Amino acid sequence: MRWAIEIQKTQLERRNLADLLARLGFTLVDKTPNIAFTSAAIDQCSTADAAIEIGRRVRDRFTGPAKTDPDFQLGAVIDCSVEPERRHYFLEIHEALHLHSTFFAASLTVSPGADLTEEQRKAWEAERVETEYKQRLEAQLSRLEPAYFNPNAEKVLELLLVEKPTGEVLLKIYELMRGPGKNGAAFGRQFGVTDEEFRRFGAVVNHDALSGSWARHAHGEPPKVTNPMTKEEAEAFVRSLADIWLQYVRKSRPI
Repeated sequence: MRWAIEIQKTQLERRNLADLLARLGFTLVDKTPNIAFTSAAIDQCSTADAAIEIGRRVRDRFTGPAKTDPDFQLGAVIDCSVEPERRHYFLEIHEALHLHSTFFAASLTVSPGADLTEEQRKAWEAERVETEYKQRLEAQLSRLEPAYFNPNAEKVLELLLVEKPTGEVLLKIYELMRGPGKNGAAFGRQFGVTDEEFRRFGAVVNHDALSGSWARHAHGEPPKVTNPMTKEEAEAFVRSLADIWLQYVRKSRPI
């Protein structure tokens, strides 16, 4: 190991942090007085400046729209190739970001059977805790992995945090997922969006005649659609599609 990057602050438990970093290709290591992370890519860096850039990319995804750990802060870059180890410190400017999350994980409380022995009750409780941890980890990774590996997914997650999205915001989310306009037909086939459904969506998000100042355009001819979506239907359509697309991005990333 040549380099390791200190984690100065985090609100995550060690196991949770280690599992999240591992899915991004990093390994958590102990470096007194803090924990740190490293990877093959970090070790290949020729300077501490290059290593910290990788660390900043990790930090920005943890603190950004994936909402994994808003308290995540980096410490020094540690040169592990010398004895004693040498620490390189970098000035970090932290901006205050206020994002509202619409992500949540439903939970169901279940109690153990009354006829369990003490040993069985402990085993039941341990299994419950482990199940809840895995559910929480899956919810975290469902946002963190797309945000880390796909720039468009990170932008989609950021826009999904908008509390009252306008037609322009909803259309931008759709376009980020679809890619260039020429991808429209293939995207529709892949994710089950029919031509009629897209026309109904496009009518309400684009035309002020239907949705006033909420729409993308301020002026234009009334759309030739007899049953356009409502604003509420358009938002639900995009959010549902985004859930499917983000999971596709996550599963299709290079290993």
